[in-house]
Amino acid sequence: MPEGSAGADRPLPSAREIRAGDRGYLAYHAPRYRHVLELVARFLPPGTARVLEIGPSPLGPLLSATLGLVVDTLGLEPNAERAGARHYHLDLNDAPSATRPGGMPAYDLVVFAEVIEHLHTSPLHVLRFVRSLLVEQGILVLQTPNAASLPKRLKLLAGRNPYERIRPDAGNPGHFREYTLAELLAYSGETGFEVLEVGRRFYFDARFAHHDVSDLREQPVVGAIKNAVYRSLPAFLREGITLVLRRSTR
Repeated sequence: MPEGSAGADRPLPSAREIRAGDRGYLAYHAPRYRHVLELVARFLPPGTARVLEIGPSPLGPLLSATLGLVVDTLGLEPNAERAGARHYHLDLNDAPSATRPGGMPAYDLVVFAEVIEHLHTSPLHVLRFVRSLLVEQGILVLQTPNAASLPKRLKLLAGRNPYERIRPDAGNPGHFREYTLAELLAYSGETGFEVLEVGRRFYFDARFAHHDVSDLREQPVVGAIKNAVYRSLPAFLREGITLVLRRSTR
């Protein structure tokens, strides 16, 4: 699939611009969102392309505004239509028996970012289903935490569980399972994807790590130090994994 897109020549916003006006979740994730924007701009095919975001987030509107895309979404919310884009209701935990929602097209590119760790269903079922949503040679941008990052290793050495308890809220249960790069590569190969690019990096802003809906405890000094340290770690110890995959013809 040719690289580049109709929107690729548009200037991408900086992480600072992305987090403007939000001192919490968006500020923490701004570098990650910019990374995904860069990947979509590079791998989206030229011309009119269909794009799907699995798990609606602030990333979808950023993709739409920055690259001039209509971005459909898939997730737990009821079916809806917004500004020419459609949202399709589906729980990916039902992937073993799921079929594509009625009227849903095949997509040139799917963004599946920071979602797979929230699912209790095997990635073999989930990725096979996601593959069915793509056109031949379609692109999947898969992003998820690194289960073997340095902070998690250190917590285990200290006798602490690095993973939070499963939350009682079925709509937001937290992380059921995180994955290593080797596991993700194995799952990708077993479900009919070709790996185009692998990235492991710390793409968060630790200054805004302590936040919730109503409270933010910004750590400008400690957070800046963490940013510098975490970004300089060897790749296998960094916090995030991003794969760019292509639906193979087999």
